[in-house]
Amino acid sequence: MYIKKINLKNFRNYRDLDIELCKGVNIFYGNNAQGKTNIIESVYIASTGKSHRAQKDADLIKWEYEDSKIKVDYQKEDNEKCIEVYLNRNLQKQIKLNGARLCKIGDLIGNLNTVIFSPDHMKIIKNGPVEKRRFMDIILSQVKPGYYYNLVQYLRTLKQRNNLLAEAKINSSILKTIDIWNEQLAYFGTKIITCRHEFINRICCMSEDIHKTISKEKEKLGLKYNSSIEYNINLEKKIKENFMEALKKTIKIDLKRGATHKGPHRDDILFFINGKEIKKYSSQGQQRTALLSLKISELKYIEEETGESPVLLLDDVFSELDIERQKYLVEFIRRIQTIITCTNIEHIEKFKLDGSTIYRVAEGAVEKE
Repeated sequence: MYIKKINLKNFRNYRDLDIELCKGVNIFYGNNAQGKTNIIESVYIASTGKSHRAQKDADLIKWEYEDSKIKVDYQKEDNEKCIEVYLNRNLQKQIKLNGARLCKIGDLIGNLNTVIFSPDHMKIIKNGPVEKRRFMDIILSQVKPGYYYNLVQYLRTLKQRNNLLAEAKINSSILKTIDIWNEQLAYFGTKIITCRHEFINRICCMSEDIHKTISKEKEKLGLKYNSSIEYNINLEKKIKENFMEALKKTIKIDLKRGATHKGPHRDDILFFINGKEIKKYSSQGQQRTALLSLKISELKYIEEETGESPVLLLDDVFSELDIERQKYLVEFIRRIQTIITCTNIEHIEKFKLDGSTIYRVAEGAVEKE
């Protein structure tokens, strides 16, 4: 799978941009605040339906205009495909695949698979569980049919249960219906937990091998899925039973807080180097190596699940990595389509990436060199 063309109209700082990409490495370089990251952002939106850095769609529209459009033409297997995203300050976002309007974002996800890697993704290693859950959900939504649907249904049920808990403070009789919500929450939550568990086990093995190579066998990277629902075996029936039991045991806490205390919305990933938790005991260099190992594992996992390489999006990553980590990343990207942004082209040119295409970005204009 690879992207052939990108067309942007009134998107961020681009009035009208048309660019063709090569199948290999595409390098966009220039000073900061010129529009390099906007190109990566547009591809990510075409892939997932959402921006990785903007909370509101209106923020993506060029400030003096009312609407915006992203169009990405790509090749998947033997088929040419097109994704179009229409943004308007006053209307709901519209997404089309091959000209047909999609009713749900879930119908978009999985068509154009991407892996994005930027310095901002250090949050996955350093920050709390929100970033780690988002990391799992984005990958699994792309490659596991039904995962995104189960996640949406779970969050919808969670909201309904929380509303009931809040209302029960005034009207305790409404608690008679809580078993209905417990059953639905446990049903969808169990499917999410089993999927995440399997994913973390798989990606743990991959990232351990990669990290071992990068660190020259000095370090062992470990990952653990830390679920708020205790279970010993990744079996749906048993997890659901434990989930239902946990909801019953914590009902007093839930009523007091007006929120659900147990479930995959509270889950986390723990990272370890040589048995010690990364967030507490590792250096910046070790954290960067762990993130690099994790991101390459993410790419390999998608390849194994779909049979195709996703498009790799590297946003100003090379300046954050030392020469050894740069070399490892470069050797890996030689075989897949990659979009790279950087301020210093010398970081990448020294690796002599054959067949790469270079673009200079300045003040919202892109020039192929």
